[in-house]
Amino acid sequence: MVRTRTAAKGEALMKVSTYLSVSAFALGLATLAAPSAALAQDQAPEGAEVAQETGLRTIVVTAQRREESLQSVPVAVSAIDAQALATGAVDDLRDFAGRVPGLVVDPVNAGPSAAAIAIRGISFEDIEKSFDPAVGVVVDDVFIGTNTGQLLDAFDLESIEILRGPQGTLFGRNTIGGVINVRRSKPTGEWGVRASIGYAEYNTIRGRLVVNTPMIGDFLALKGFFFYDNTDGYLRNATQNNRRTNEYEVWTAGVTALITPSDNIEAVITYEHMEEDGEVATASVSNDRDLICLQVPVPGVGLVRAFQIPGNQCNRTPTNSRQLYTVFGNIQTPVRNKTDAISGTINIELGDFTLTSVTGWRKNNESVRQDFDSASINFFDTLRIQKYEQFSQEIRFAGDVTDWMDIVLGAYYFDSQYTLRQTSFFGFLGPNASAFQLSIGDSKSYAGFADARFKLSDKLTFGVGGRYTRDEKALVTNFALSPTGVCPVGFAGITAASCVGAEDFGEFTYRASLDYQFEGGQLAYASYSRGFRSGGFNGRAATPTAIGPYQPEIVDAYEIGLKADWLDRRLRTNIAIFQTDYSDKQEELVRPTLAPFNAIQAQETIVENAASARIKGIELEIVALPIDDLAFNFSATYLDANYQNFVRGGIDVSDLDLRRAPKYAWSAGFDYTRPVGDGEFRWSTIFRYVDKYSTCIVTDGALQAQGIITNERRCESSEREILDSTLSYKHDFGGANVTFSVFGRNLLDNRGLSSTLPVAGLFTFAGVRPPRQLGAEVMLEF
Repeated sequence: MVRTRTAAKGEALMKVSTYLSVSAFALGLATLAAPSAALAQDQAPEGAEVAQETGLRTIVVTAQRREESLQSVPVAVSAIDAQALATGAVDDLRDFAGRVPGLVVDPVNAGPSAAAIAIRGISFEDIEKSFDPAVGVVVDDVFIGTNTGQLLDAFDLESIEILRGPQGTLFGRNTIGGVINVRRSKPTGEWGVRASIGYAEYNTIRGRLVVNTPMIGDFLALKGFFFYDNTDGYLRNATQNNRRTNEYEVWTAGVTALITPSDNIEAVITYEHMEEDGEVATASVSNDRDLICLQVPVPGVGLVRAFQIPGNQCNRTPTNSRQLYTVFGNIQTPVRNKTDAISGTINIELGDFTLTSVTGWRKNNESVRQDFDSASINFFDTLRIQKYEQFSQEIRFAGDVTDWMDIVLGAYYFDSQYTLRQTSFFGFLGPNASAFQLSIGDSKSYAGFADARFKLSDKLTFGVGGRYTRDEKALVTNFALSPTGVCPVGFAGITAASCVGAEDFGEFTYRASLDYQFEGGQLAYASYSRGFRSGGFNGRAATPTAIGPYQPEIVDAYEIGLKADWLDRRLRTNIAIFQTDYSDKQEELVRPTLAPFNAIQAQETIVENAASARIKGIELEIVALPIDDLAFNFSATYLDANYQNFVRGGIDVSDLDLRRAPKYAWSAGFDYTRPVGDGEFRWSTIFRYVDKYSTCIVTDGALQAQGIITNERRCESSEREILDSTLSYKHDFGGANVTFSVFGRNLLDNRGLSSTLPVAGLFTFAGVRPPRQLGAEVMLEF
């Protein structure tokens, strides 16, 4: 159905007011209605450790919206608790790539703190707000609606759970590839401070602070937190006096309140503010096939670059990785981003049931100036200003109906709006050639879900769940007009130069699982799940035929697995075998525009339903604890990802590689602790290997009229061999613990491309991986 709709545009203050009203109402209702029974004393908090006399510690996860042991959940999930986060060399989500099976994380240079995250070969990269991410990042149960802001710092976290495969029943919101479920620590209710300051190469300074207060009036505990990160960058700009570039400065500050008005009510409310300032720098990997490097014959001279680009900026070999760390941008490329966020979770114990309310609000304003051609000439650059705001509300009711049945019931609402103002400067068309694009998007989502587990016997459990999602999306854009000035079919004109369209999408997703618990502590399971990612509009389309809408994509995932503890819980082996069938797969493409639209805009970024695909694989995780002070870990992934039916311009291109789907990946590491005097020595090391993979699917410049697409060789990210290590010593100084650490990241100095994008036969730019970095840190805890 296509209809015209005016999107509601509430101001930030109104959203905050709505949020506080919802929270206050829920708290008031809870105080009046909830029974006085106390929370069970033996219930472990999310991500907590359950004490064990010997062997590996038990980690509690909430992968099924219930608190359960990691080893008892019939879901492929990797969990990293607070202790593992503290001992491992982890800065942000990129450090989990390779150590968590099936996970790939690359930064996206075109957006602040933006990430291209892939799980089991399902990924999405573009940072525009008109597109939905394929992997959901959920912080304190609040879904982040865009790729921007997904590179979260790993400090002061209670746990990170990485759920692999579609989670369309309990998490919803287009989590077609998986979920990264992040939980921050709660206020402790006791006076305490945790502070650290660190320094590393490239003049990198990182500071972190968490302060917990004692209980205030027996019902309120507070936690304040602050994070600061600054670096001069590891690239050098040869055009700008060889200065260091890709610098950035990020700081985050916030406060969390834990409110317990009675024994059976708990509310956790967090406000945070983040600011990011820096610059974008990308490497030029354009070659003679790109217009920017075009050579033309000049009589008596020979071949000459038509746009006067220096020859050393063309045909640079991606295999010469060190060469790519010199860049040539000729303009200043500042990045500015400000984000405010509020999240609140209220849990009310009602006998055997828990009523949960999760409310989230998030707003960010960003400005990015980018020299996309990455060259010393004025060829193509943009100024992109975006505003984004989201609000979400979830209500869940969960508990044990009988001794053999438990349920989770819930409803979910999500609302987001964005405004994109982009000016593109076409230096290759002349000094004053430019185009302005305005897009305003609105998205609403409604969902209801239910999940139940039935104990068929003491050892056999059957689980089933379903979710119905209804999405409403609308777009206003000034780049939808046809050459005659008429809006495309399905769109209505609202001004002389703008068109508006809307579309609804709905889907029922479901899952089923069967698991059997053996006497020795092993769990075997089989599961099926369906995932759904909504359709939408192309906010940066430059032609009326490309604006959309594109349709939803669907995946059907089948999995069998074994989770096993052996040798008195000193050896853990988890294995999963899976197959994912993809239909109506959405592909984001950058392609050239054809006449007469190329006179207005030379290229456009779109999403279209392109193909079906099948992804099969095996994942293995092993943890061994031969002695209490020494732990080994190993993980491995084999992935076989192939298109099944991909035809463009009448040509079968099913032999293309899916993006960010490495065939092999594995990691191995250890964590060793030893008492030394009044302190403790710790050595943590991990090696990660990720096979080469492609990062783009693009329109072939030579065959652009037919729309033929290809995997560019320049888009191949080479093999990664990353060795990280941390040595630390913790000493007790009269009740205050001081930890001194030295660390090395990427000790083998493995360099290369992290992502590459050839743009419509015009030019090609790339991001590069961080080089080796040595540093030291001191931490104080009391």
